[in-house]
Amino acid sequence: MKKIRFMVAICAALMIAAPAMSLEVDVSGHYFVEHFNHSNETFNKDEATDDYSTMEFMAKPVFKINDNITLTTQFTALQDHVWGTDASGPPSDEAVDNPLAPKQDNVENFDWKAAYMTIKTSIGGFIVGRYIDTPWGTGLGDSTASHGSNSRHKDRVMWVVPTGDFISGLVAQKNGEGDKGNIISDADFHKYYGFSAYKQENWSTGLLIARYEHRNYVNQRDLRNFQTGYNSYLAASSAATVAQGTYAGTYAQALQLAGALNPALVPLVQAAPFNAAQSAALDGALGGAGIPAIDLYGLNSSAITAQGAAAAAGSAISAGPARSELGLWVFNPYFMGTFGPLTAEAEILYGIGEVDLDETRTYQGQTFDSIDASGLAATLDLKYDIAGFTLNAGGTYVQGDSNPDDDETTAIGYFEESIDLEHGFLLTSDYQNLRTTLGGTDEDGIPLGNVSGGPTTITGPAGYTSFWLGAKYQVLDNLKLGLLFVNSTADDVPVTNAGVKWDDDHGSEYDFTVEWDIMNNLKFWGVVAYLDAGDYWKAGGFNTEIEDNTTFYGRLTLEF
Repeated sequence: MKKIRFMVAICAALMIAAPAMSLEVDVSGHYFVEHFNHSNETFNKDEATDDYSTMEFMAKPVFKINDNITLTTQFTALQDHVWGTDASGPPSDEAVDNPLAPKQDNVENFDWKAAYMTIKTSIGGFIVGRYIDTPWGTGLGDSTASHGSNSRHKDRVMWVVPTGDFISGLVAQKNGEGDKGNIISDADFHKYYGFSAYKQENWSTGLLIARYEHRNYVNQRDLRNFQTGYNSYLAASSAATVAQGTYAGTYAQALQLAGALNPALVPLVQAAPFNAAQSAALDGALGGAGIPAIDLYGLNSSAITAQGAAAAAGSAISAGPARSELGLWVFNPYFMGTFGPLTAEAEILYGIGEVDLDETRTYQGQTFDSIDASGLAATLDLKYDIAGFTLNAGGTYVQGDSNPDDDETTAIGYFEESIDLEHGFLLTSDYQNLRTTLGGTDEDGIPLGNVSGGPTTITGPAGYTSFWLGAKYQVLDNLKLGLLFVNSTADDVPVTNAGVKWDDDHGSEYDFTVEWDIMNNLKFWGVVAYLDAGDYWKAGGFNTEIEDNTTFYGRLTLEF
């Protein structure tokens, strides 16, 4: 509890000092509990129901130092704590980007999300520090993990200048530090943004231009190599454990048996694991007593071989995946407006650049040491209000590329992970904890995940095309019910190791939602989501039988 006590002590000290400093403190935040019930998240007919509850407490203290300076902080406690288990900590930064990385073990489960200064000057406003990303346009490309309370916090300096109806600015952001304490320098991950938005009373539009400079970048082929190598290591380690256990158990039983049959056989048992002739002699003596051969020499040799294979597999991945350099330009315009009963939202995300490899590769007779990178994502969402109903229709296209071996990549989801629009609780959302588990794995043990799963999954880089139709009805002033239909197909499907092309049909999803404002500051949101799983989840035949999934989800949120 040291961190919590430390935080409380700081807040208390600042509040006590507030009268002398004229310090104003505004604290907002939330506490929620949520329950998940997934009937069949891997679509395997033998899958057991996954049924559990989690929780999160988030607070955002904002300290107004004077009229021109504020200090904004944010922290969470018990984030993702599963009821009935020890409180484990939130994922490390590495684990956010790589689900294969181990989760931090932090029984205190307390994490600072943000601490930044907002400074007003005559030439504009400045934000300096660890910042929670703010949405740009629609949800396309935005980082909104942890139920709208972004877990992908980054360190940045931002300059914002309001001019009339325009709000413009520049951002320098560090997403990854690769220089500090390393012999190899210049291995950071920087993002630079320039943006301008034009806002009117009922509509707004804007353009954001970004430059990504990632000098410690893992390209898709190197990531896949590492993932398969890691899975091979796990399999080899498991096989070594089984082989060693089989040998040790058999040896112990042989000693006990020899002592009971004939104590003179004990030295023979002790020598048998290391000498083939002695092992054969032991089996002959046991055979004379009607006992099957046990081949201690063979069992010990197999255990040694398995341990060597596990060590070799571990050594192969010990350095981690190979690293390249990514340079990418991103262009991101949007439009949002409400015109009477009609609301329209549209956004385009386009990236173009290059990946400089750390090696020379050959593919289909072509040799190259760089990969051309480009990708397009676009979304359109329309809503129409009539007689208590809100009718909704729209579509999203996210370009994919499932070939990691050629000299170009068009998987926009590989460069910008947060393609998360929440149109479909199971297929696109990150609320349901299925980003990397939906659908199980492919034949190499790599997770399929849903379309917001990011580069470590199969589905994320494959891209998708989806459309949705929905309606919500205001039953009472504080109660709204909704129905949503979503259909999705992969944009560029993978192929199996034998060259068989996957089916592109993700399937159709049907969601029933409940939004209930129980009282001031207390809200309930519930979803019953059914996914009629398409043949995409057969993974080209690896999963020959698939069954649909039904999810029941509810979240009770207290806001303050």
